Order: sequence, then C-alpha cells, then structure tokens
Amino acid sequence: MSHRITTVPPDYKCLDVPILPTDAARSAFYSTYDTDEWPDPINNILEQLDFHTLSITLLATVAHQSRWGTDRLRREWERRRTNVLQTEHNKSLAAVIELSLASSMFQELGPDARGLLGVTAFFPQGVDENNLDWLFPTTSNRARIFDKFCILSLTYRSNGFITMLAPLRDYLSPKDPKLSPHLCTTKEHYFSRMSVVLDPNKPGFAEAQWITSEDVNVEHLLDIFTSIDANSGCLRQFHEPPLFV
Repeated sequence: MSHRITTVPPDYKCLDVPILPTDAARSAFYSTYDTDEWPDPINNILEQLDFHTLSITLLATVAHQSRWGTDRLRREWERRRTNVLQTEHNKSLAAVIELSLASSMFQELGPDARGLLGVTAFFPQGVDENNLDWLFPTTSNRARIFDKFCILSLTYRSNGFITMLAPLRDYLSPKDPKLSPHLCTTKEHYFSRMSVVLDPNKPGFAEAQWITSEDVNVEHLLDIFTSIDANSGCLRQFHEPPLFV
C-alpha cells in the first residue's frame, strides 16, 4: 500500500503521489484490456475507482484473463464491485489491504481500529478531523489511531477530512451498517447533533453550521439508516427532523 519505514532518513522528502489523470488511467486500463473502443460504462468504472492505479491494473487484468466483453465487465462490476478485483495467483486489492491490516503497526492500534476504519469508509467525505472528539469519545487514542491510518496509506487527509480512496471505501465499509457497533454509535452522535434546529434566530444555530460542511455525509447517513427497519434496534425515529438550509 505504501511506505512503512519507522525512521525518516536525513534530507528525506515525503511526496504525495497523485491519482492518475483521466487519460492516463484510461491508457493504463486499455494497455492490458486490449480493445479499440473506450465505452462510457468502462470509463465510469474507472472514475468510481478514483483512478487508483492498482485497482485499474487489477480490473484490466481480470477482464483480460476472463475474456470478458465490455458488457460482461460492466455487469460484473455492478454485481460484485471491488470483489471483481481478484486475479490469479491470489493478487487482489483485498490481499493488499489485508496485508496492511495484518501489519504490526496496525495491530498495535487495538481492537477499535478496524471499526474506526469502517466508519471512515462509510462516509463519502470521510470524517472531519476536528470532530474526532465527539464522534469517538470512548476511544482515548483516537487522534493517534487516525494518524497511523494515514501512515499506513489506508486513509489520507483532504480539506480537513480524513478519507480514503473509493476502492478502499468499498472494501472496508460495513456491508450491513446495523451490525457495526462503531457505525451505529457514530450515527447516534450525528443524529443527536443534528437535533439543533437550523434557525438563525434560535440558540445553537452557530453550532449547527457544521452540517453545511458535511452535507454529503449527512445525506448518505440519513439515506442509509432511514431505510433500515425501525424494529432492528439500530434506527431511532425522529418526530421532528432537522431542517436543512
């Protein structure tokens, strides 16, 4: 996944490696998956992979090895998502991610680490670095854990949020949100904080402005959890939902 050195050599400079530009991502895919066409569905898949180099290489390889046409590749992606990224010789995105999760650095973070990764993966924007205290109040070393996530290249920082590339989000996000204790707890913290009415003339309005910076996260949270059966024990009904402006 990335660098795992524990001591930085003298004069060492850490460079952020950007994702591939669109044209370069397409060229990388079609250099393995040989075709004269660049259909829109395949381009859309590359965009959903955040133009992540390893994922593009694995996708092209499995499509080539399986002799899939573009329609079959599109159907497999829609059905299996990142599970498609499994090639021969046990080379897959999952294997690379699990290698990072099995490292001693990750294991030292304790039993909450995997759950916190799942919460980060669930939210499209990731988690606001300034909100770690109220999102994860029972995790005493939360700041250190998220720092280590970045060191392991499981996450990265973007505009104040700790987030991850789409392929990692797809793999690490809880498959059943209501069965993730960390996500259910985080959901309750979000819902409690959203109980402040967004009325400029009412007390608490300034505090509620955080919603505008996390509108994508809030929309995703409400969309997922309001679709879960209220009797599951994980969803709490709201008689007065917040007004978004």
